[in-house]
Amino acid sequence: MRRPGTRSAIAAGSLLLVCWLATPGQLVAQYTESTYFETWTDIATIRDLGERFRYDGDYGLRAFLSTADFSQIYLRPSVRYEAAPWLRLHGGLAWFHTFFPDSDDADEVRPWIGARIVGPRPGGWTIQNYLRFELRVFEFGGDVGGDTAWRARWQLQARSPDFRIGSAERFYAVFFAELFHTFDDDVEGLAAERLRLNAGLGRTFSRSWRAELNGTFQHSRVDEGLTGFGLDEGILRLRFFYTIN
Repeated sequence: MRRPGTRSAIAAGSLLLVCWLATPGQLVAQYTESTYFETWTDIATIRDLGERFRYDGDYGLRAFLSTADFSQIYLRPSVRYEAAPWLRLHGGLAWFHTFFPDSDDADEVRPWIGARIVGPRPGGWTIQNYLRFELRVFEFGGDVGGDTAWRARWQLQARSPDFRIGSAERFYAVFFAELFHTFDDDVEGLAAERLRLNAGLGRTFSRSWRAELNGTFQHSRVDEGLTGFGLDEGILRLRFFYTIN
């Protein structure tokens, strides 16, 4: 059983992280703010590998619409292990390639491990906590070279029970809040503290196919000594899920 002191330390650490992410950018000298709109689309494939193991892989495209600053493709295969009905262990390897119109393209390789706690289920809703640790390995091209950074992310998610819209059935809603913390702060302006809020509507079409349309607000903050910048992003994300077996 977890000791009360441990629970208190976790709660205090979470509160400090939230307060840190919420600190106004105006407290930093020469702090600039930008706003962008993006679209993301991806397909996730799911295949059972046995009684407890499952393959999860998602592949997608991300792009700015308000400017032509960048576009990005990614591959993110992973394997999930159901250690208990309430605990799922997760690990994978991601590759991101970013296209820049005015500079060299960049690559990122991202090995990661995570754990998902499923439950409770009040009123048919499913509450999940997901904690992930990632090693981000960057290669910027040209004379810039590469760099690495460790990052942690924690997501609190709620998914509704299925409901109807008119005569159509098997809709569901999904909401989550996610906090990101980067342990290295000198990676070419990419080591951002980040908050992501999401609301989505999904529908299951068959045993194999479902889809989600998500609206996401993302705030990122990069501190670079006495300078830095904040970035607010509105993201429209269309996700497809295909279960192979």
